[in-house]
Amino acid sequence: MSISLILIPAALAAAAALGATGVAGAAREFAGTKPEGGGGEPVAVAVQTRMKDPDLLAAALRDLGAISVDSRDGSLVAVVDGFEVEMTRTEDGVWAAHLERVDGHDVSEEEATTFIGRLDAAYAAHVQRAVAERIRSRADAAGFELVSETRDDEDTVTMVLNVKDWA
Repeated sequence: MSISLILIPAALAAAAALGATGVAGAAREFAGTKPEGGGGEPVAVAVQTRMKDPDLLAAALRDLGAISVDSRDGSLVAVVDGFEVEMTRTEDGVWAAHLERVDGHDVSEEEATTFIGRLDAAYAAHVQRAVAERIRSRADAAGFELVSETRDDEDTVTMVLNVKDWA
């Protein structure tokens, strides 16, 4: 058995938490779109994520040890941690992940959710690096001076910027 996950953007997940049926409805809608190899009912799970950029997503898959990351018609396909992972976008632009074990065994909901959590964390690290680099490269032109930059035990980057004295 394989498993498919809808990766709900954080904003949509927040709306669903306030009473909208977006997450559950999306999971039900997606469940019928990916046929199971064994003829059983597809398994769909909604998972909150921040993933948007396909290049950063591919880099995050590589960070997790993906053997290969191939781009096919707007989707990403990788083999990592014994799973073949296919990342596609729904009509609404939401990422969906379909996981199958390369050994043919069943993928549990817990395994799939744990894997996507690790992927989301790797993706977040790439986003953080990209944003920090943009701040460094644009600070001077925006009238700021980067005074210091530190990284804590949890890999959080703190930058101190001073406003330049234009007088």
